[in-house]
Amino acid sequence: MNTDFSTLLETLERAGYPFVLYRYPFAEHINILIDSTRELRLLSSAQTDEGFVISPFDSAAPSVVLRAGVKSVFPLSGLSDTECDEMVDIGEMVDKHTELVNKDTYMSLVTDAINVIQQSDIDKIVTSRVEEIEYDSIDMAAIYASMCRTYRDAFVYYFSHPQVGRWAGASPELLVLRRGEQLHTMSLAGTQKYEGEVMYRWGEKEVEEQAIVTRYICDVLEACGLDNIKVNGPENHRAGGVVHLCSHIAGHMGDDVQMDKVLGELSPTPALCGNPKDLSMMFLKEREKHNRAFYGGYIGEVNMAGKKTAELYVNIRCMQICDDRLLLYAGGGITAQSSPEDEWEETCHKMKTMCRVIAPYVYRLH
Repeated sequence: MNTDFSTLLETLERAGYPFVLYRYPFAEHINILIDSTRELRLLSSAQTDEGFVISPFDSAAPSVVLRAGVKSVFPLSGLSDTECDEMVDIGEMVDKHTELVNKDTYMSLVTDAINVIQQSDIDKIVTSRVEEIEYDSIDMAAIYASMCRTYRDAFVYYFSHPQVGRWAGASPELLVLRRGEQLHTMSLAGTQKYEGEVMYRWGEKEVEEQAIVTRYICDVLEACGLDNIKVNGPENHRAGGVVHLCSHIAGHMGDDVQMDKVLGELSPTPALCGNPKDLSMMFLKEREKHNRAFYGGYIGEVNMAGKKTAELYVNIRCMQICDDRLLLYAGGGITAQSSPEDEWEETCHKMKTMCRVIAPYVYRLH
């Protein structure tokens, strides 16, 4: 591991101030932002506030913002080559791991979701599960470098706050890119294992799942006051070891459109919650036993590239770093055509996306 980067991260951790490292897709440098206070800052308005935001899955809960006391960059070329070529199974990573939501429990949750969908006006519910990986020591500098090297087309971040905790991830999904009056987003849904540059066959379930997300986003943007809305796709979108269906959506954002309303309606999207959102959220709060926290929310800059700008990503392919364990999150979109067994396998593929890069740098003594 590159000594300078390791020392940098060790120094940031030891100082105890909130900070974030983040690398935009295909960028050649890592952004470093350090807040000047250890106190918790909450986002008051994405329309006017300036800083780096991490927002929870539950859009009714407050978002946390870091303000740039110090800003710097670190060249990607300064990282050692830590790319992992082979997929690593969760069970092979460490001597002990715990499925906080085991297979039977998760498949039962999926079955409940399918039954509710078949008997109600809900089109889709996105269920999730958590996997716990215990460790004695961990090399976060190497893990971050490995994520950057392996997932060049993702938004790769490491966030640390004494009041919030530590999170890291490599998200392939843009929530919002705003530059003045232009706003761009994407609808991402459906998952297959990446098998190289081949022709992928998508079933009715995956096509409809992705179409639900696209329709919802277009309806939200129109209801928020955007005009000239255009959709390109769907097309295949690779994210590490998996492939998704993806459409790109753009629109014009006039002065009367409020960014807070757009974000409040877009997040969580049907790709992370379901459709309709309120009914899906009600199901998840009743049936899902774990707290998603920041998984499924969004993360990124607001107004740091100038007024009326934002670049925010959906917080997926992520993990929470605790003192002696990692919590990995993954989910899948459930429709009336879903198979509980297939949905379990989909979460396993997504877990392996993160396990692929962290496995060599998570250590147990026995």
